[in-house]
Amino acid sequence: MLTENKFSKYLIYAIGEIILVVIGIMIALQINNSNNKRIEKDREIKYLTNIKLDLLKDIESLEYNIDFRQKKTLGIEKLINQINGQPIKDLNETTFNVINTLYQERFQPSNVTYSDLVSSGNMNLISNDSIKIYLFELSLLYQQNLFNIEHETSEYDENISKSIFRLVDVERMKPVFLGKKTIEQVNISEEDFKALFESLEYKNGCVLAKWTSEGMIEMYQNINNKSKRLIELINSELKK
Repeated sequence: MLTENKFSKYLIYAIGEIILVVIGIMIALQINNSNNKRIEKDREIKYLTNIKLDLLKDIESLEYNIDFRQKKTLGIEKLINQINGQPIKDLNETTFNVINTLYQERFQPSNVTYSDLVSSGNMNLISNDSIKIYLFELSLLYQQNLFNIEHETSEYDENISKSIFRLVDVERMKPVFLGKKTIEQVNISEEDFKALFESLEYKNGCVLAKWTSEGMIEMYQNINNKSKRLIELINSELKK
């Protein structure tokens, strides 16, 4: 009887020890899981903060590019009208617009953080699905932007640059473009543009440049709107 009592006590003690060990393991796992979640949350916050900083830079660049392209498109439209026979009212402006067709502004996204997020396989750290969707949509627009830039560069090189370099004196027109001199000071007349404006190659180049730029403006406005909306989502997430 005494032996049975001792065995029962030992059994209860052993079971108690096992329960304590199990409880200890569960607590340790819970603490470990809690620590892992905190570490992952800290990493998510860091990623979101850096993505937000990238987007703020992009918005500044986008708004500059949109403004530049809108003004340039208006200038190209005036050139096309003049090529089609509309009288030139301001030869200083025409000189500026012709030289300005040589210039290209390119939006290059500051998507370093997003690229790191994808390449490192850490996209799962972003818990908000809407943020992930917007990031993916922006990445597609960035790819389209890159394709458009390559296409636009090819058009400029083939249709605009070659015509200008062959048919007008860029060196003489540059001071007018920079606003340092007037057409009178460098002796520029409408005759200096006659060959260029009679070039079908240059006209077609201007038409294509206008179409392309209008499409780029629309795309940049879309990227700008999505970037601003994404910042709103990130701000909401960071406040949690």
